[in-house]
Amino acid sequence: MGKQKQTAVVLGALLAATPAPSYAQAANDFTFPPEWEEHQAVWMGWQENITDQDEFTDLWAEMISALSPHVDVKLIVKSDSIAETASSLLAARDIGPEQVEFVVQPSSDIWLRDSGGLFISDGVELQIADFSWDTYGFPSVYIDEADLERAKIDGDIADGMDLKRRTSDVVAEGGGLEVSSDVLITYKDAMVHRNPQMPLDDIEAELLRLYGKKKLIWLDRAPISDRVFVGPKVGNFFGWGANGHVDEYVRFVDDHTIFVAQLAPEESEKNALLELDDEILKENLAQLEAATDTDGNPFNVVPVPMPDITALMHSFELSEDDFTDARNGKDIRAIYRDFDIGDEVHFVPAASYLNFLVTNGVVLVASYWQDGLPEQLKDTDEEMRRLLAEQYPDRQIVQINPMAVNWMGGGMHCITQQEPKIQQVSDAPLE
Repeated sequence: MGKQKQTAVVLGALLAATPAPSYAQAANDFTFPPEWEEHQAVWMGWQENITDQDEFTDLWAEMISALSPHVDVKLIVKSDSIAETASSLLAARDIGPEQVEFVVQPSSDIWLRDSGGLFISDGVELQIADFSWDTYGFPSVYIDEADLERAKIDGDIADGMDLKRRTSDVVAEGGGLEVSSDVLITYKDAMVHRNPQMPLDDIEAELLRLYGKKKLIWLDRAPISDRVFVGPKVGNFFGWGANGHVDEYVRFVDDHTIFVAQLAPEESEKNALLELDDEILKENLAQLEAATDTDGNPFNVVPVPMPDITALMHSFELSEDDFTDARNGKDIRAIYRDFDIGDEVHFVPAASYLNFLVTNGVVLVASYWQDGLPEQLKDTDEEMRRLLAEQYPDRQIVQINPMAVNWMGGGMHCITQQEPKIQQVSDAPLE
């Protein structure tokens, strides 16, 4: 047998012995795989200023503990010394070196869902989908050097893994793009906000090109709870968010089924913020019920609960300190420009059940109830666990309280990024 023919036979046997992921496309046809496909690893980041913030480190340890029996966990740090600090903090929480791999590179951040790397695959190779970056379109008063450095993370990952990048002038973040095998969902107002000078058709074409999808479903607008303004979201309600990320409210759970967050009737009447969100989430539901897949078939759209934000938010009276605060040398008194000392304000966490992570053998989902909180939270925690257990009967459902990052504007999905499993072809010499 000639060497070329022998090589082809051996390569064919190796590929046949390794089942291709179901999302594998034709050669060079790269796509961002749906989350329920098999993963090689789940990536997380580490902030260099973390020393021993119990809530933060406890959350990372709990997530790594749940993930590591099922999938490799890669933790990005900016230096060996930071890796040592992180390793020590995690070890104190019973996370051993066999449970996490440290990746040292020049840039790191906790919000890897958004800044990358956004791995695309043809089933055999990986590339990075590299969108442009504008710090979530935040008002300039909030932006610091770390926000700008996030633009480098996907490039550093690509360089470290020797991966090609598929680049675009379109500004987008991973948490703003939800996918099935063929379809992408995003919020129109968020995409226009990030790309004000670009025609909508051009934005759509670029999103589909970078993610390798066939159809895009536009939802008109994102809930106000996820928006960030200079000043309140509405009334006296403040808080962080991602400025229009669909993974807080709408998620594919398979190619035919979409979970969409809805407020209970009694929740929508509690305050002005929830009243606005209720109207928008009902619009989202109606638009998804009217949407079709690439074959023209309707989706199975399943309403799922939102946690009781009113029970979770922090209410306080403004003090003199609130009017003299600064962020990285920037005076942010403008946030409270229409308020006085003694006025009551409410700080709202980015609490959501739909910011869950699906990976090999396990699903991580939020749970919020604890002693002293309304029993309704226990009920919605359980309802979401049940819905995911029905959807993923072969995966363990692990409930974790993510409030440490909810207060910062995101959740467990926001601080993770999956690396797809690809076929491995042996490079051993032929006999």
